[in-house]
Amino acid sequence: MMNNKGQTLVIFIILIPVIILLFALIISIGLIYVEKNKIEDNVYYAINYYLENKDNNNIDLKVKELINKNISDISIDINKSIDSIKITVNKKINQYELKITYIGLFDTKDIIKGWMDVFK
Repeated sequence: MMNNKGQTLVIFIILIPVIILLFALIISIGLIYVEKNKIEDNVYYAINYYLENKDNNNIDLKVKELINKNISDISIDINKSIDSIKITVNKKINQYELKITYIGLFDTKDIIKGWMDVFK
C-alpha cells in the first residue's frame, strides 16, 4: 500500500507561490479600482462645479483644489474650449499609472465620462 502524504506535500509546496501571486494580483487590482473610483468621483464633482460656476474668477484654481482635496500625488490637466471643458487626471499607483479623462459640456451641462488608461 502506497503512502500519498509526500505527493500532497510536494504539490502544496509547488502551488503556494502561485496562490501568493494570485492574492497579490487581486490586492493590486483592488487598490487600482479604489483609487479609480475616488478620482472619478472627485473629477465628476469638480466638472459639475465648473459647469455651475464657469463665470467666476479663479475657477481653474478652485477646480484643482477640489480635486486635490481628497487625492494626493496627482497631476491635473484642464483644457477648455468654446463648448466644453476636459479634465485629465494622472496618478501613479504602485508601478501603474492611471489616467482618467472627463468632459463637461457647457450648453447642456452634461458630463461625459471619457476614458481610462492604465500604464505600467
